Amino acid sequence: MKLENFYFYSLLSDNGKQLVEENLKPFKMQKDTIVYYAGEVCKDFFLIDKGLVKVYVQDESGHTFTLYTIEDGKPCIINTFSTIFSNTTIANALVVEETTGWTLCKKILLKLLQTEPEYSSYLFSAISNDISSLVDTIEDVKFSSMKERLENWVFSQKNTMIETTHEDIAIDIGTSRPIISKLLKDMEKEEKIRLRRGSIEIL
Repeated sequence: MKLENFYFYSLLSDNGKQLVEENLKPFKMQKDTIVYYAGEVCKDFFLIDKGLVKVYVQDESGHTFTLYTIEDGKPCIINTFSTIFSNTTIANALVVEETTGWTLCKKILLKLLQTEPEYSSYLFSAISNDISSLVDTIEDVKFSSMKERLENWVFSQKNTMIETTHEDIAIDIGTSRPIISKLLKDMEKEEKIRLRRGSIEIL
């Protein structure tokens, strides 16, 4: 993907585009690379060209829960706030699929926010939407049953054939693999899905 394909790039003035192009640093991260740990301060703003990064929290017993994922061209709310305000991150970010893109240092990001009003409005609007989604996720965890959370996860996937493992689903919604296996079998009995080796088919 080229910079021209990112929506934010079209909002920049010629000077803004030049500033970005001169200061971007390319990166390539392999699967299972940690982008940042909880408690760190991000020094750079990440712009993902291609790939998938999972942002998750982990409790003292080692159980994890996925807050959201970052895909092509999507800003990460935690990374953005940490970079702009020098706040420590509240979660971990893990590369799920090989990811490529660019980083922009805090100094340049702040300059863009100060001199490019359309970009500033776009970025904070995107962050606002992410916050709303994050609140919905937290409310889902707090008030929904595990079965409801699992069904929401399954039916929110992009494809009717979902390639995943019971362990990965358990990590995403914050429970154990045996519970996921039992609930998936219940869904199969209800003819909502068909379980296959390494995948789930939505009926």
